[in-house]
Amino acid sequence: TYADYEQDGSRVHEAAARAIRSLNDRAHEKYRSGDRTKSLLVVDEVHYMAPKDSAPEPELDEHVKRCRGQLIKVATEGGNKGISVVAGYQRRAFLHNGVIQLCQDFIAHRPGDEDIARTADALRCSEDELASLETGEILARGAAITDGDLVGPTTVRKRRSPDPREESFELPETPDELADVLDDIQDEVEAERERRSEREDELDRLREENERLQKRVDELEQELADTERLASALDNLGSSNGGAAADVGEGVQGLQDRVEELKQERDQLQDRVDELEADVDEAEAEREAALEEVADLEAELQEVRSSFEAAASDVASLADVFEVDVDLATPASAADVAGDGESELRADLQNAQEELDQLRAENERLRREVEAADGVVVPTDYEAFVQEDVVQDAIEEAKEKSNASQRYVKGVVAAILEEGGPVDYETVADMLGVKDTSNVSKAASTLEALGVLERVQQSPAEVDFDLEGVAEIKEQARRREQAESVMEDL
Repeated sequence: TYADYEQDGSRVHEAAARAIRSLNDRAHEKYRSGDRTKSLLVVDEVHYMAPKDSAPEPELDEHVKRCRGQLIKVATEGGNKGISVVAGYQRRAFLHNGVIQLCQDFIAHRPGDEDIARTADALRCSEDELASLETGEILARGAAITDGDLVGPTTVRKRRSPDPREESFELPETPDELADVLDDIQDEVEAERERRSEREDELDRLREENERLQKRVDELEQELADTERLASALDNLGSSNGGAAADVGEGVQGLQDRVEELKQERDQLQDRVDELEADVDEAEAEREAALEEVADLEAELQEVRSSFEAAASDVASLADVFEVDVDLATPASAADVAGDGESELRADLQNAQEELDQLRAENERLRREVEAADGVVVPTDYEAFVQEDVVQDAIEEAKEKSNASQRYVKGVVAAILEEGGPVDYETVADMLGVKDTSNVSKAASTLEALGVLERVQQSPAEVDFDLEGVAEIKEQARRREQAESVMEDL
C-alpha cells in the first residue's frame, strides 16, 4: 500500500519505522512481564531501509532516518527480548554498520567487486573463494547454521513457492457505502479528465488559428511594405519626369488604394490575433487549474482506496480468527534583319541601349532617394533588433566564421538580451559557466565586424547591440541583391 505513494517514496520507510517500533515495544512489555516471546523479523533490501549517510539513495529525510534508527535499535537490543533479525541486502557498502554489527551467521552469494572484501571478512574466507561462486551457489558460516564451519560452495534449490510479483490477489467485496464513494470520486475524476481533454483540444485549435492568422499578418505586412515602396518609387519617378507622370499616375493611385486596403485588413487580422492570444491564455489557465483539480481528486481517491485496503486486511484477519465468511515565347533572328536598313537598325539599337542604361541609372538614383526618404526602420528595443532577418543572418554568419564555438556567439547575444544593456566579457563568461574570456572576445569581435555589436568601452571591454547599424546591414544586403539582379540581367 505504501509503495503506491510514488510522489513520496520515503513513506515506505515511515511505515516500516512504525511497524518495527510497535514490534519492539510489545516485545519489551512481554519481557518486563516475564513472558518473553520469540519473534523473527525479516528485513529484505535492508541497505535501502537503513542506508549509510554516504549511500547514493535514498535521500536521508526524516522518514529514512527514523526507519534506520528503529532497525539499529532492534538489531542491537532485540535479542534480549526474543527478537531475531534476518537482514537481506545486495550492497554491503551502502548498509549502516549498526544493523549487522552483531550478526553471527552469514549466507552469501557472489557479491559485487565493491563488496567482496567486506563479505570475505565476515565469512572469514578468501576473496577468491567468493569470486569463484557461480549463479545459485552460496558460502555460509555461522554458529547457528553451520556450527561455525565454512560450508560451500553449495547450490541452493530454485524457488518453489509462488513469486509474489507474478501472483494476483483478490480483495473482499467493497462495502456498498465505500463503493458509492469510490464510484463518485472515480466518475468525477473521469469527468474532469474529459473536460481537461476538451480544453486541450480547444487550446490546440486556438493555437493553430493563431499561427495561421499570424502568418497571414506577416504576409500582409510584407505585401504592404513592398507595395508602399513601389508606390513611393513610382510617385517620385512621376514627379521627376513630366511625361512619365501622366503614364504612371493612374497606377500610383491604384497602388495607394491597395495600400490602404492592406492596412485595414492587417489591422483587422491583428485584432483577431490579439483576441485569440487572450483566449489561449485563458484556456491555458483553465487547463492548469483542471490539472491541479485532477491531481487532488486522484490523491483523494488513492487515500480512500488505501484506507479501504487497510480495513479489508483487518477484516480478513478477524474473519480468520473467528472462522466466519465475510463478503467484503522565341526572338526574331538576326538574319531577318538585312538589306540597306541594317546599319540604320543597328544605330537605333545602340541608341535604345544607351537610353536603357540612362533609365537604369536614373532608376537606381530614384531608388536610393526613396529609401533615403522612406528611411530604414531602426528597431528601438533589443528583442526587435535580434528578430530582424538581417541580424539573424549576421548572427548565423558569425557562428560559422568565428574562431570560437557557436556557444560563445549565442552566449554574447543572450547576455546582452538578459542584461538589457551593455555587458562586459566577464559577465558573459559567468553566464556560460567559464572562467576564460578569450573565446568570448573572439565571438564578440566577429559579431562586431558583421555590424551586430559595437564596443562601448575599451577597458574593461564592454559591447552592446548596434541598433543604428541595422541600417548599414540592410543597405549591404540591398546592394548584394542589386548586384545579383544586375548580374542576372547581364
